[in-house]
Amino acid sequence: MTPSAADLARLLADWNEWLSARTDALLSLEERVRSAGSRDDEADLAAAFVARKAIADRIEQIGATASTDRVTASGLAARPIHDDLGGVVGSSLSDAATLLDAVLQRVERSIAGREQHQRAEAGVVHQADADLAVAARLAAEMGMQVNHVAHLRAALAARTDLADVAREAKAVRASLQAADAERSSLLQRWSSVADRLDALAHDEARVRELAVRCREKVLHPPPLAVPSVEAFRAELAGAGDLATALSPSALVGLPWSAVRGRITPVLTKVDRIAAALSEAERRFREPLRRRDELRGLLQAFADKASAAGVMESTDIDALYQRAKAVLWAAPCDVDAGAALVDQYVATVNTEILKGTPR
Repeated sequence: MTPSAADLARLLADWNEWLSARTDALLSLEERVRSAGSRDDEADLAAAFVARKAIADRIEQIGATASTDRVTASGLAARPIHDDLGGVVGSSLSDAATLLDAVLQRVERSIAGREQHQRAEAGVVHQADADLAVAARLAAEMGMQVNHVAHLRAALAARTDLADVAREAKAVRASLQAADAERSSLLQRWSSVADRLDALAHDEARVRELAVRCREKVLHPPPLAVPSVEAFRAELAGAGDLATALSPSALVGLPWSAVRGRITPVLTKVDRIAAALSEAERRFREPLRRRDELRGLLQAFADKASAAGVMESTDIDALYQRAKAVLWAAPCDVDAGAALVDQYVATVNTEILKGTPR
């Protein structure tokens, strides 16, 4: 059956549209193969261009024949297609097109995989470079891990063991940032050591006054020595000037490890003095607090006994006077006073429950 001119026109239009799309795909893949393709990809793409030319020639042949011999033109679509060297491209136009599409898809998958790997690698390189930039700055500032960071930068530039280099770059950045945070914290504390010692000297004076008062007011005060801030100042200054010893300028030019080794023991000792003063204050204040608490409890139960009408009881009054004498004595035996207050509280409660005053 002879195809109509319209049928052949539609056939040619469809094939020319297909050819235009595949040509665009080939040109796009050509650019991508240059940057991410393998030798197999290059060979496949070259074969695809050859196939594309053979298909284009056949479509052009069909178009040229259609105007004079529609039967022959229609038959050309079903005849085998060969390239310029005589190699078979396909058993028909449709077969050749199918084979070309298969090649394009294979190259696309290969290139896409390589591009994805390249993007991932580029991300790793970018992050590692950023990590090492921070690490290099901190290493130079603190005088530590300088050679290690330089080695990693060289390995990154050479793309040697990229994954390992990236992990190590992240680790060294984290390590140096932690050291930098410690440095900032310690230097901030160091800058206020002199002021803190002044404050601790005031605390010491207050605790010593409290200790004197406790020893005067309470029997068996805590056997606790109050640390001396001035003794520590003298130890810190040595034979030199204290202001010079504490000056930040004394640390200029030293690597951080040396600075840390110099200031950390001092800061630790200052913290210990502060803790010792705090504990001394707590322990000297506790007997006085307990004495005042017992005095208040004794008076509260005296008021309770009076309200209940048992205050004038001989036993209750005698216990009250004994407890009062102990608690208002100086120095006060807090333990003995506590025992008497407990006895007084129990006696008052018992008498109140009886309900009959003596």
